[in-house]
Amino acid sequence: MSNSYLDTIITRIGNASREAEQAFGGLSARQLNWKPSEKQWSAGQCLEHLIVSNRTYFPQLEAVANGARKAAFWEQVPFFPGFWGSMLLRSITPVPKQKMKAPDVFRPAQSQVGPDIVRQFTAHNQELIRHLRNLGNLDLKRTIITSPAASFITYSLHDAVTILANHEERHLLQARRVTEQEGFPGS
Repeated sequence: MSNSYLDTIITRIGNASREAEQAFGGLSARQLNWKPSEKQWSAGQCLEHLIVSNRTYFPQLEAVANGARKAAFWEQVPFFPGFWGSMLLRSITPVPKQKMKAPDVFRPAQSQVGPDIVRQFTAHNQELIRHLRNLGNLDLKRTIITSPAASFITYSLHDAVTILANHEERHLLQARRVTEQEGFPGS
């Protein structure tokens, strides 16, 4: 069964992979790890952050797709998923309206990423797409999941997949901006 909304999200994730390859695939390890300041992430850390944060969703996505997931307490509170989903969708937009601090569970695992981070990111996105395709028969708006960042934050699977796509686009833009900063190394 096809789910046209999910197909749109899968296309966006595929586009993010292609964009990462085009924008960052030819960068050296030095360029991928260059940071405008100690408090900012490098382009490579932006990609690492997406891998780390997306991966935290995989166990829930698998369980939901397999019908093996039981609803947690907060997922059953009627107004919570709509409230949290709306709030997160207003905050996590492809073009940031404001800076946000990533929850610890989503922070890049390394301060220096390997030179193959772009390949890792595109391979990771293929895994993400596989998980998303497995959701095709589900009612995305009625299926509720819990944020990997906090057990009381719940939202629909529809909102979750939108957040994932928005989040990728947001951090690819952030990574591109790093490469456009004054002082970015030429090689």
